[in-house]
Amino acid sequence: MERAVDILLCLGRGDKTLTEISAEVGLSKATVYRILGALQKKNFVARDESTGKYYLHWGLMGLISASLGRDQGLVQCVYPYMEKLWRLTGETVTLYIRKGYHRICVAEIVSQHPLKFSVGVGTVVPLNAHTGSPGKLLLAYMKEEEVAEVLNQCEQAGLSSSASERSLLFKELREIRKRGWASSFGERIKGGSSLSVPVWDRNGEVVASLNILGPYARLNEEALMGYLDVLQKYAQLASMRLGGSPVLLNGAE
Repeated sequence: MERAVDILLCLGRGDKTLTEISAEVGLSKATVYRILGALQKKNFVARDESTGKYYLHWGLMGLISASLGRDQGLVQCVYPYMEKLWRLTGETVTLYIRKGYHRICVAEIVSQHPLKFSVGVGTVVPLNAHTGSPGKLLLAYMKEEEVAEVLNQCEQAGLSSSASERSLLFKELREIRKRGWASSFGERIKGGSSLSVPVWDRNGEVVASLNILGPYARLNEEALMGYLDVLQKYAQLASMRLGGSPVLLNGAE
């Protein structure tokens, strides 16, 4: 599976021949040819007979388009409330969703202050013990066995955590879920502060993290928490627009 993903990522950077793919991903031509054959059967990859180069095909593009369509529907519902937050706070406002073991920024309105932080739509951040408030907010509403799997993936990537660190993380996540919000200071971005709350859908699932992001020089603990009520208010309104139940909107389990 990982080798197939490496090949897809390679082709995402441009059309390539079998030899070029083999060199870039560090696999033998025979192995690459076999994987490409499987990907071609699913219409994820095709080969241009005139150039001999492989390229990403409609099957994969269809999956991506369908996923983007669902995410775009979420953004359309939440974006008006992001604009209200942005005007009221003057800070950068972001929306993150979870994809596997990562969080992805699907919408952002950047602060107009000279000193500001911006992550960029499409930014992918691993979910781990130091993932910042949006990531921890999303982790908090996952099952503990799912969180354990995320941490196992981190260890496979060389980001090991001790038993005590895991215990502290699970305790923090339970506290976040109970109170309904997460904050972080300099956890991912030095000098940065962020505050995050959940956005719910009609099935009672947390589908996104709505966040305020800015420099600690302007958003210390007191200033940042001063925006909690309005952040929760607009997350609740966005959730209701998505069909979320009012019973769950304050973080109740």
